[in-house]
Amino acid sequence: MKSVYLHLTKLWLRGGRWVVMVACLIFFAWCYVRAFQAQSLSCPDIPAHERMYLNAAIETRHDLTPDFSKSVSQPLNDWLPHRTDGLVRPLWPWLAAWTVGAGHSESSGVLTAEDLRVLRYSKRWLMGLSLGFLLMLGLAAARAFSVPAALLTILTIGFGVLLPSTAEFSPDVLFQILFLLIWVCCVAALKRNSLWLYGLIGFLSALANLTLPTTTTLVLVFIAVSTLRWLWGWVLAHLPHAAGTSLWVWRNHWLGMVLLVSCHLITVGPMMAYSKEKLGDATPFHWRWFENEPAMQQWTAAHRTREALEAVPAGEMPAYANYTAAHAPDAVRERFWHGGVKMMEEVLQFPWSFDSLPHERGVFVIVLASILILLLLIIAFVAPRAAHAGEALHPETAPLALFSIVACVACTLDFGWDMPVLTWGSRYLALYPPLVLSLLWASESLVHRARRRQMRLPVFVMYETVLWALCILAFVRVIAVLQPISFAA
Repeated sequence: MKSVYLHLTKLWLRGGRWVVMVACLIFFAWCYVRAFQAQSLSCPDIPAHERMYLNAAIETRHDLTPDFSKSVSQPLNDWLPHRTDGLVRPLWPWLAAWTVGAGHSESSGVLTAEDLRVLRYSKRWLMGLSLGFLLMLGLAAARAFSVPAALLTILTIGFGVLLPSTAEFSPDVLFQILFLLIWVCCVAALKRNSLWLYGLIGFLSALANLTLPTTTTLVLVFIAVSTLRWLWGWVLAHLPHAAGTSLWVWRNHWLGMVLLVSCHLITVGPMMAYSKEKLGDATPFHWRWFENEPAMQQWTAAHRTREALEAVPAGEMPAYANYTAAHAPDAVRERFWHGGVKMMEEVLQFPWSFDSLPHERGVFVIVLASILILLLLIIAFVAPRAAHAGEALHPETAPLALFSIVACVACTLDFGWDMPVLTWGSRYLALYPPLVLSLLWASESLVHRARRRQMRLPVFVMYETVLWALCILAFVRVIAVLQPISFAA
């Protein structure tokens, strides 16, 4: 029996797992396209925020045909994504503008045939982008994770977050993908802080901030945790101790910070310059300091120019200082609390109904968190002790865990604060993919360590059985999408 098991294991590792993975990816892609077609129903009108982005794309269309007859630098600067009114960021209108015709006029009232064409092509582009990203993510995950863990990653992220977001003409899909990439780069930089990772974090965070507000909180958490790691590395470097196994080089940290900030500012520079010229503020966040969306929309509609903003008295300008001066600390804490609770309800999709799509995101998070806790207990109390560094936890486990926990809490409060004024779209769902990926990443790491310590086979069989059960549950829920019924995020 043992020889048969070893033979099957060799076949699986040599290529069987990749055959299964590729077949599942093909089926996943077919389901994803069919589900997108099922939700892409024609509508005679669009919500106000989609029309806002559509008109921004129409306005941006003029920037895509620069005139170099008189100068080079200014037309090139105008060609880059830069137009903003403080709320609408330039990257998505800039991308959508490539589908806008030269004579397309501003959209108002009933949608024209040209409006519908732009909406249709842009949503298809978002679907293609998200599907391509998910397939690449699945292949990358399959190299490091088990097959069911890799499949569960793309199933939960794809059908739980990205697919519902493609139903709208909005930058949510772009922001969700960029947010996840930034999170992965931060985790990688905390494991091994190569300088290019710092530059990549700065560049990707700048693209995300050109898409939606904002990833600054996530990057600030990374800076804080990595600085604490630098401080610990500096202390260890000046104490007599044996050489460790960590690949995190504390001397790289401050040069990496310079690269991060430089790459970020260079990328967002055109938008900040345009905002400073048009609005008198390079980083306008006036919209954050209102109590509700109608008040915010009314105020921003009346203050879209530098002159209108300069006419507002300093004591009446929506800003952090004025907001805290006009609200008691209890009111500020209450907004944070209610926003955080609302974020948890939306991200985990409470209350659960089990009769609609997308699938109940919280079910998968709770099960994966339970698996991780159980694996931690097994590693701590049941598994054999680590005989060498290869069987122990990763040397940077503490910074990784600290970053994941603090980033989840900080981003929940940050996004939750904005929910009363940004009621449209699904920006808040950007927190779900990193949450799922982090739980699976941590679980797979613990399983790898347990295998190296010669842990008993039934533990691994039970682990993969649970993951396959979750994959089957996700696929069963996806089949409902292919039925002739509509669903909404």
